[in-house]
Amino acid sequence: MATETRSPRGWVSKNHKKLCVSVPPWWTLFCVLTSLCVLGCRRDAPSQATASSPRHVLIITIDTLRADRLGGYGNRDVATPNMDRLAREGAMAPEASVQVPLTRPSHASIFTGLYPAQHGIRDNISAALAADVPTMAEAFKAGGFTTAGFVSSIVLSAQSGLGRGFDEFSDRFDLGADAGDEARFLDILEKRGDVAVADAVKWLDGHAADRTFVWVHLYDPHAPYEPPEPYASRYAGRPYDGEVAWSDELVGRLDAALTRLAIRDQTLIALTSDHGEALGEHGEAVHGFFLYEATLRVPLLLRGPGVRPGTRIPVLVRSVDLFPTLLELAGVPTPKTARALAGRSLASMARGGPATLHEEPSFAESLTPRIHYGWSDLRSIRDGRWKFILAPKPELYDLARDPDERNNLANAEPARARALRAGLDRHLADDMPATIRKTATSDVPADLVARLGALGYVGVGGAADRSAGADPKDKIEDYKVLNGLLHEGLLQLRDKEYAASAARFRDLEARGIDSFESHYYFGQALVGLGRWRDAAAEFERAIPRLPGFAASYLTLADCRVAVRDRKGAIDALRRGERAVPSDARLYRRLGELYRDGGDFPHAAKYFREGIARDPGEASQWNSLGMILGASEELGEAERAFREAVQRDPREPRYTYNLGLTLQREQRADEAVPYFRKTLELNPRFAAARDRLAETRSLK
Repeated sequence: MATETRSPRGWVSKNHKKLCVSVPPWWTLFCVLTSLCVLGCRRDAPSQATASSPRHVLIITIDTLRADRLGGYGNRDVATPNMDRLAREGAMAPEASVQVPLTRPSHASIFTGLYPAQHGIRDNISAALAADVPTMAEAFKAGGFTTAGFVSSIVLSAQSGLGRGFDEFSDRFDLGADAGDEARFLDILEKRGDVAVADAVKWLDGHAADRTFVWVHLYDPHAPYEPPEPYASRYAGRPYDGEVAWSDELVGRLDAALTRLAIRDQTLIALTSDHGEALGEHGEAVHGFFLYEATLRVPLLLRGPGVRPGTRIPVLVRSVDLFPTLLELAGVPTPKTARALAGRSLASMARGGPATLHEEPSFAESLTPRIHYGWSDLRSIRDGRWKFILAPKPELYDLARDPDERNNLANAEPARARALRAGLDRHLADDMPATIRKTATSDVPADLVARLGALGYVGVGGAADRSAGADPKDKIEDYKVLNGLLHEGLLQLRDKEYAASAARFRDLEARGIDSFESHYYFGQALVGLGRWRDAAAEFERAIPRLPGFAASYLTLADCRVAVRDRKGAIDALRRGERAVPSDARLYRRLGELYRDGGDFPHAAKYFREGIARDPGEASQWNSLGMILGASEELGEAERAFREAVQRDPREPRYTYNLGLTLQREQRADEAVPYFRKTLELNPRFAAARDRLAETRSLK
């Protein structure tokens, strides 16, 4: 608990010497080949709207949605009447495939029209999308649309970079009264779909007269599967299907809102998913490990102006195709960039035109086995009915005859396997320059890493070149065990069972796991045990595996301070400053250390550096004001304290310090309201009562 400390000049601040981790509380924890030659060609969409262009565009991404759970895709066991209506009233792609079975990189491909190696997002824990990569929202905004995004997972928060181009971007995950209930900590990872839909509908109510581009992301089918009633009872024993049915209801709510606002016929809707869910197929419980159709095949539906009802798009559709398709249907110009979009527009087919486009291959990747466990990564190419998976033991499937991918034909059809392998190799070679260009490190928020542990998203690595590790097919049981150990360790860490948690991470280390998270979380467990030097060693091991994670340097500095190694703490933070120059927390902590050491010039320098990067944090303004006041720079101190009060008017220390500065400037009448406010906020604030008495005695 923060305590009140007083400087020689009388200013007060929170206790800066507490030895805690610089991350949120742990309860917030708990995821053929001839066509290749045209892959890189630019296909510019029309540059202006036509009479049939939509006034509104609504893109709905439903996380973790398998195509085979929709009635329009042949399912008869899950009720999806609203999505089925979209399929009947518009166009559907019987075969649609994603580029990576992970939420953040897959959404990045949807919203940039680029493969992961091209846009640079390869994992859920990643730096933000590079500023020079145009997004769909930016294109629509430039085309005259008012834009809004409503996401339901922290994986897609503004830190991802996918919020760029949105006038309104809703990515808050406040659970209200439930936020402090540790039994519900998993829910902090997501926002229920009905909340996101209600927010989107409310926004549309105020913007129905505008041209709008809206993205609504629903996370509900993602594990853990917890459908609300009546779906929990209706699909007892099948909770994933219950989540799908619940998501369908939410789609219906959005459609009903369009009808109520009289904009349904003016709205182009695109509905798809970022990946499917394995549900035990091939031994995989969820997604992100293998590249089988259970996690790559998704629905894709289009309805609205310019889309012919009942259309079935006869070619394989890829996630990267959605960007150029929506631009053309809406009459929005294609962004001019140095690199052409990887996707192509399918607008002509959606309009019901002749099937003049030939098949183009779809490429996918899973780097999870390599960057998390040191095994081989997986790459795939699908060209029509044929699919090849590049692995130490290559796989070839005829999806027309073997949709469940049970009969590996790699040995039976070696020529076809070689041809597909050659096409995949060319794709990888083309993307290598992009891969190299995008590997620069940047910061990853601590809360993102912590919360993703609850979803089984473990480990994070660096560059994406292939490694000749073990075949993931041979490691699926090990994967389950290792993933389980880390999940248990995180739960115990949350519950402050530090010894048990440390034992789990020590077991991971003994089994050869050398990932960022295994070291970082082990370090946190050791911090809980007060084993500062051992914890520091784990953070030192974590840092080279993710240099852009600022919290590692902050927690390492805390460990150094705990053993009275102030020089080592400053060194850790200075390394962080060089690795993550954009993170204000590093500068603030450096300012605190220099201040506590009596080096006020350096302290002021670093607090100013922190403010330049993030002026919103009130405490740094207060700290800067204290230093300036101690140096008799009262005018600048007053300005700093006013900034602190403006940003956090409920903090009594800030109102007190402002009042004290005004009193020292011989402006007692102006100081009195701030002393009174301080006592209103904290009636036990003795110093404020004393100062108020002083001002009265002078009258």
